[in-house]
Amino acid sequence: MDHRFQINLTGLIDLLSNHLYTRPDVFVRELMQNATDAIHARCQLAPQHQGSIHIHLDDDAQAVTFVDNGIGLTEAEMHRFLAVIGESSKRGEWVGQTQDYIGQFGIGLLACFIVADQIELVSRSAADADAPTLRWSGRPDGTYDIGEAPPRTEPGTSVRLVCKPAFQHLFSLDTLRESAQHYGGILPWPIDLVHLGQNNRVNTSERIDAFPWDASHLPHTQQRQYWIELGERMLGAEIFDAIPLESTVGGVDGIAFVLARASLQSGRNRHHVYLKRMLLSDSVDNLLPSWAFFVRCIVNCTDLHPTAARNAFSEDDKLRLTQAELGHCLRRYLINLAEQEPQRLQQLLSYHHVALKALALEDDEFFKLFAQWFPLETNYGNTTLQEYLKRNQQILYTQKVDEFRQIAQIAAAQHIDVINGGYIYDAELLARHGELFPLVPVRSVQPSDISHELQGLSPDQEARYQPFLKVAATVLEPFDCRPKLKIFEPADLPTLFISNREATINRQVDHCTEVADDLWQGVLVQLQSEAKSELCFNFGHTLIRRLAQHPDLALVERVIQVLYVQSLLMGHYPLGRSELAMMSDGLSGLLEWSVMGTKGTATWH
Repeated sequence: MDHRFQINLTGLIDLLSNHLYTRPDVFVRELMQNATDAIHARCQLAPQHQGSIHIHLDDDAQAVTFVDNGIGLTEAEMHRFLAVIGESSKRGEWVGQTQDYIGQFGIGLLACFIVADQIELVSRSAADADAPTLRWSGRPDGTYDIGEAPPRTEPGTSVRLVCKPAFQHLFSLDTLRESAQHYGGILPWPIDLVHLGQNNRVNTSERIDAFPWDASHLPHTQQRQYWIELGERMLGAEIFDAIPLESTVGGVDGIAFVLARASLQSGRNRHHVYLKRMLLSDSVDNLLPSWAFFVRCIVNCTDLHPTAARNAFSEDDKLRLTQAELGHCLRRYLINLAEQEPQRLQQLLSYHHVALKALALEDDEFFKLFAQWFPLETNYGNTTLQEYLKRNQQILYTQKVDEFRQIAQIAAAQHIDVINGGYIYDAELLARHGELFPLVPVRSVQPSDISHELQGLSPDQEARYQPFLKVAATVLEPFDCRPKLKIFEPADLPTLFISNREATINRQVDHCTEVADDLWQGVLVQLQSEAKSELCFNFGHTLIRRLAQHPDLALVERVIQVLYVQSLLMGHYPLGRSELAMMSDGLSGLLEWSVMGTKGTATWH
């Protein structure tokens, strides 16, 4: 036996108000949307029909009535479209095609129950000259009734709401005007708000049949400035430039505004989107490709499918094709800028190089055109890839910021030009450069690679200072670190800590083990490898030469301890508990030696 689902309408209304709709005045949008669809339907019957919407606010501001001169409803349509949750009057039952209408979910009237305990709808159908005027009364308990009402001379529909006390603030004249302007400000027919006998036009534009961004009435040389001023006024942000957008797939027409500030890659910009000239949302975040987070848009769409919450579009094939077309508009703008206004391109890159790097990773053609201008950090300062390749026959880069910090100074002293690839997208871009331009070698380097460039001591010197290296090895052994004697620049740098990625992981595991319980310590130990770090002592530094020959073994050990910790700090390595303890012990010992003049009794052997 089949059973039917039961719907708790009160619970559904609570779900809508608390979880689906993001603004408390959403009932204004839903009623204007229904009126707009009704007018579109009537225009299918009578193409010359002039639509209009009137919003009547009672003198005491306790009730509001939305009146349209659209197609109206018959009794059968009232039963079907007003009483069946999820049914939509926009699914071909009215004249025209589904895409002619905004609503798709048949739940718009439920938004009215958020602010009112009863909905009274009066309608006369334009489809039948003899159609009666009907009144439909609905209540949030799921009951309704239909009966005849005093005749309307004009087909259309009126919806009356008496507000709940908690929502009185939404029924003030100023709030209603603001809400109506927000949602319906660019609808192509007059919208009037009437209160105390005064008529207030909501959409006051002189060119009511044109989009606000339509600049066709201006000379071409003035259009960019017109768009920039419009964007700053509507978006409340400083605008660098404006890009016309068009997509035949999604029926998109509008403007993308390039922001005059750096954009956050972590989150997409939210766009001001109209659906068939009715505001869908001012926070749609999935209209453009993910890399296009350097622009904010004001657009109108005619053929995309919104989600039920009306704050995004359904992720379907049509949206993906639309995103591709809009992305092409942005690519074309950037390419034209590179070819015709390179100085403006440099200014744009100063704001939005991260977004354009993301695009370059997706588009090889764009990469080849723009890669040369991307800003990069090297150990010789900030530069572009073009300038870097003028100085070098190959590209050397680190994959992490910390690795770059550890080798920047010493690499520069060895005349090695290294790029910091640790910033977002840089390492991927440099690796991609090697694939697209194979004649230019590209190599990822680690701090341990630099140690091979350092000058070693002669065999006689190595043999002479083996006792010092043995003492250093004993001090450093608990930290999986080996001592080396080298000669390198800069000469005023006494030591250099060098660690490859495996050794760095070992250090991280050691630090975690210090705070883990017995179970996790056993797990972490399994992650360690045999890799060791190196502490290079600079034999070109006076301190190191004296230390390697100093007779006081205890003093030498203290100094090695301090030099080890100093090299970690200079390399931006975090210190573990044992290293912090050694730093304290080493400093205390040196202070004691300097104050007391204490000399150790141990000697070299």
